[in-house]
Amino acid sequence: MPAPQDFAVGSIVSYLGNRANVTGHAADGSVEIRMLSTGSELSVPPDRLSSLTPPAAAGPPLSRAGLFAGAGLVAIIALAFLLGSGGSDPDESASAIPHVSAVPVAPESHPAVSPSTPATPQANDTPTPRAAPSYSAGVPPWVKRVQDVEAAYILPGNPDEEDPADRRDSVVIKYTSGDAGHRCTAMRALAGTEHGVIAYTPTGVAVDSNGCLSVKLNP
Repeated sequence: MPAPQDFAVGSIVSYLGNRANVTGHAADGSVEIRMLSTGSELSVPPDRLSSLTPPAAAGPPLSRAGLFAGAGLVAIIALAFLLGSGGSDPDESASAIPHVSAVPVAPESHPAVSPSTPATPQANDTPTPRAAPSYSAGVPPWVKRVQDVEAAYILPGNPDEEDPADRRDSVVIKYTSGDAGHRCTAMRALAGTEHGVIAYTPTGVAVDSNGCLSVKLNP
């Protein structure tokens, strides 16, 4: 059964006024969640949840099915490589080794190169360009000074929360690398009291209202 659009794995949802992380989907249509405040895992009907992650935000981390498919592809490539290298003829491998003459070969003469002539850069010396971060409207200025950012946006606060800190808008940053807990702690120091913070990395998510405790996203 396909995952509901609004409750993708890794997204943040509200259940009975508390924030939770979506960890999967049951065959009966229920959504599996992990409470960010207690770490307990529940399976609840989707109509009891409300999404706290805007649909327009950067795409969620890979699902378990996607991870298994990627692992299967790597296994197939590795098997093909082993079969290809195992079937070679030892005699052919030996004959492919060039014979080295014992007589030294005089070095080839090369035209003199002027010291002032700059060397032509090789194609593999060109750094791989990295996509520019995506910033949604309203993000505070300090966000654009943070490194390794893939996307950043504002998540509106929940007015039904009892804790005033949870009613604040939160700054959400999706990072290209790093530990979610460490990223969240650094964001908390920059955000001050005006915003809450949520940090996403390829391996986890951390929310400041949960003490920046990192919740793993990968199985």
